Amino acid sequence: MLDFAIYENAKTMFGESNLGLGPSVILSLAKSIPPGSCVYHDRYFTTVPLIEEMEKLNLHSTGTIMQNRIPDRATIKFKKDSAMRRGECQQFVCEPTVLVKWKDNKSVLLHQTVPG
Repeated sequence: MLDFAIYENAKTMFGESNLGLGPSVILSLAKSIPPGSCVYHDRYFTTVPLIEEMEKLNLHSTGTIMQNRIPDRATIKFKKDSAMRRGECQQFVCEPTVLVKWKDNKSVLLHQTVPG
């Protein structure tokens, strides 16, 4: 562990908040991480603007993401969960990012930047 912050209440400040609370927490904690590092986070924190901002900071980012946080979700045609077998996955690449849907008992969406 390199850094941590305790969330006390809605007035806890994490720096820039124009991307929302979750992404601002990640960006605040990422200040102590050397460029080129990989950061992993869960769906509460992951948004496409966060992934793009991390890329600008030369930080690779991987996180589970909720489908409603994907702006181009209407153009990305993932199979329905019922049509996928357990262990099956699909991916869409738009460098430098990759979006992956993986089916376990339920489906999981991952969004990440690809190291160049």
